[in-house]
This record gives sequence, structure tokens and C-alpha cells, in this order.
Amino acid sequence: MNYELIEAKGEGEISQIMSPTSDTRVFGKRVYSYSKVESTNDIAYTLAEQGAEEGTVVIAIEQTEGKGRVDHYWFSPPRGLWLSLILRPLMVSSSISQLSLLGALGITTSIKRMFPLLSSGIRWPNDAVINGKKIGGVLCRAKNEQRKVVFVIMGIGVNVNIEEFPSPLCFTATSLKRETGCYVPEETFQHCLLEELERLYFSFLDDSSALLQEIRLFSSLLGKQIKVKINQEELTGLVQDIDEKGRLVLRLESGIQRRIGPEEGCISG
Repeated sequence: MNYELIEAKGEGEISQIMSPTSDTRVFGKRVYSYSKVESTNDIAYTLAEQGAEEGTVVIAIEQTEGKGRVDHYWFSPPRGLWLSLILRPLMVSSSISQLSLLGALGITTSIKRMFPLLSSGIRWPNDAVINGKKIGGVLCRAKNEQRKVVFVIMGIGVNVNIEEFPSPLCFTATSLKRETGCYVPEETFQHCLLEELERLYFSFLDDSSALLQEIRLFSSLLGKQIKVKINQEELTGLVQDIDEKGRLVLRLESGIQRRIGPEEGCISG
């Protein structure tokens, strides 16, 4: 597979090109790689609007304004993996939230593939965790026209070799280096991640039920009592399932079953 490096003027210094070792057909064929940017997601969005093809990757050693859900700041120093992937799925806009779960699954299966003994899982709706601590996350941003998707930018952050986290992240986050006790080459994990994402993505487009089975398998919440915050309301209940639309199926303390979409709420506490 051939890789092409293309410079986007004014967006930071291009620092590296991904070597052609990933076994992918589409993802990572073109890679825009920078030393430091505000947000890879913003650059990828601009490229997509200019017609960049599906599978194009924007990656940076460091982000100064990385974004998480609900515009939360994403800590993105050197020694992590910060990338955004351009997707052009033929789907309706209401299905976009499922791609966040797909991204979290990709992180999780990559970790499992490289480090089988680590207990990695998905924390609905968009996080990957190891022993309950956040190792990575996904933010999907889309452009829609008449309820149909034009493109999706899948932003992914993975704490690869980060050793120190600021408060309060130091209590809730971890990294591959912390968990394994050794340095993990970011490029090696990047290759593995793109391979897993490509496998899951095209499998999802072909048959979304297959993806759902893997999401359930790696879910860290199934069968657990949790709290979910929806606007100003906090619900407590038992996680019974994740349904075909990526919604959390929660059995409330009152006995009522509630289905919560990824765009509606987030886990609290």
C-alpha cells in the first residue's frame, strides 16, 4: 500500500509520514502529520469540506485545544496518539452516534490485540477503559444535508506513553505505559488501530448487528448499577443492554426501562 504526505499550509509543521506497514485498504492512505496543532478534528473537517477522500488521517504529536464530548478540553500532550479520520458513510444522520461506539471498540480491540492480558473495555458512549480508568476516547463530528451524512470526522485520542496527568485526570485516566510498565511505540499502536477501525467500519456498513455483538462483549457497564446524567436529571439503574441503535438500556430503580441515546446523556460519578 502506498502512503502520500500532503502539506496543509498554515496549520503547523509536518513532522512525519506513516510508514506503509498497516494492512489497510482505505484508512491511512493519505496522512497529514503535524508536530503541534490546535485540533486535528478541525483540520480534518476543513479537508473533508475540500473533498478529501474517505480514510484520510490527520495526526499530531500534540494538540493545544483538543476536544472531548460537550466541548470538554481533551488533554493532548506529546506521547499520546491524537488523530482524526475522515469517513464518508452512506447513512442517515441519526446513526452517527453509533460511530462513536465503533471508535471506542476499535481502541479496545487494538489494546486486546497488542496486550491480551490487559482488561480493556468500552464505557458507553465513547470511551475505552482499562480497569475502570480512561485510556482513550472518541468524538465524532458530522456534516449532514437533508438528514443524510455528507462526511464524519472521527476524532480519537489514546493515552499511549503519558506518565503524568494533571488533577483531576490523575484519578480517572491511565495510559498504556502505566498499565504495561514499558514504552509502547505510538506508530505501532497507530497501525494496529487503523487496521481495527477499518475492519469494524466496513463490517458495520455491511451488517451493524455484528458490531453490536462486539460492543456488548467488550462493554464495561453491562450488568452494573450506574448513574446517568441527562441535562439536569440524574438517573440510577441497572444496565441491561446496548440496543441496535447504540442506546443504553437502563432498568431504573422504579422498575421502568429507559433507553438513552449516546447524544442524550453521559455516565456520572
